[in-house]
Amino acid sequence: MTSFRTKFRISTFCNPTAAEFTVLVFWDIDGTLLYCGSDGTKALNGAFFDLYGIRDAFVGAGIGRGMDRTILERIMAAHHIDFSDFEKIHSAFVAKLECVLREDPDKCVLPGVKTLLECISKNGGTNALLTSNLRAGAECKLKIMKLLHDGTGKKLFAGGGYGDISREKWEAAQSALSEINQQTEPSFKTDHCLIIGDSIYDIETARHFGCGVIAVATGWTPAKELAAASPDAFFTDLSDVETVFSEICRLTQRARSNANA
Repeated sequence: MTSFRTKFRISTFCNPTAAEFTVLVFWDIDGTLLYCGSDGTKALNGAFFDLYGIRDAFVGAGIGRGMDRTILERIMAAHHIDFSDFEKIHSAFVAKLECVLREDPDKCVLPGVKTLLECISKNGGTNALLTSNLRAGAECKLKIMKLLHDGTGKKLFAGGGYGDISREKWEAAQSALSEINQQTEPSFKTDHCLIIGDSIYDIETARHFGCGVIAVATGWTPAKELAAASPDAFFTDLSDVETVFSEICRLTQRARSNANA
C-alpha cells in the first residue's frame, strides 16, 4: 500500500521551532490553482447547443451556485431533457472544454501556485483537490495546464473530491478524505485538513467539514466580500509564498493544539 500521509516538518522557513505534524491541503481549482475565465461556461453552452440546439443553456436555466453534476441536471430539467442523456452530455462537455481551453490564450496557472505545491510536498505535506468540477473536467484542465504531475512524473495530488456525485462541496471533501485514507495508514483526520479556495462557498465548506480555510481573491468573488466572510486567513493572491506557507503552518499547528486540548 502506498502511503500519502507524511509528517509536515516546520522548518525555519515558516517557524523556528522544529515541530512535526500532519497536513492535508485541499485545493480548489478555478480561481485558486488556475485562471481560465468563463471557459467552463462556454464549453457547457457549446455542448448543449451542439446536441440540442439550445443557446446559452447555463444562463437560460437560471443556474446559481452548485456542483457541476447538479448544474447539468438543472439545465436538463429546465429544457425537459431525459436524464438518460446525462453521460452523452457529460462526454460532449468534456470534449468541448478541452477545445475551448486549448484556444484560450489567457489561461494560466495563478501566481505562487506551483511553488506552493512543491513547497508543501517537499516539506512532507500532502496536496489534494476539492472542486465543483466533474472529475473528467478537472483532469482536463489540470492536464492542459501541466498541473497533474511534477517534473519527475509524480502525481501532484493524492486524490480529490469532485462534482460528479456529491451535492455539496463538503460532501465531496468527506468523499476525498475517505478515498485518500484508503491509501493511508494511519489515516488523516478532519483537523489535519486545510482548504485553500477563492469563494465564499469554500469558506462555508470548511466550516461544514470542520477544518481551516485560506481564502484567496484570485477568483470571481470581490476581495472585500471574501475577507468579510471570515476565513482563517486571507490573501489577495498566493505570490508571497513564504507568508502563505507560514500561514499554513500556523493554522495546522492551531488545529493540532485544539485537538489536543
